[in-house]
Amino acid sequence: MEKFKKYKEIFIVAVVILGLAFYWFQLRPTMIKKECSWFTQVISADAGITKEQADAMRKESLEQCGKRSTGMPCLLDKYSEERDPQPGKQITRDATKSEYDACLRRNGLL
Repeated sequence: MEKFKKYKEIFIVAVVILGLAFYWFQLRPTMIKKECSWFTQVISADAGITKEQADAMRKESLEQCGKRSTGMPCLLDKYSEERDPQPGKQITRDATKSEYDACLRRNGLL
């Protein structure tokens, strides 16, 4: 029993060192590779455009086109149409090879 007490501190230090080494060389790389294998893209919410706002933008675009002296055709603003509000969403997809490599490099695995 006395022998165990003598080596108790050495045993605890060895277990802690082995545990940290297992985490650093086995668990950490596995978790990083798992996180880097997919890519999340956030698409922000769109408030939409009411009919009144669209009419005002269309009128403003037409006024701006009338002020031009060049013979170029006038294109109306793409936001001059009524549009319903869209909620924000999150899209998850598989990472491309370059995104995966960049993620691994950013996390210190390459």
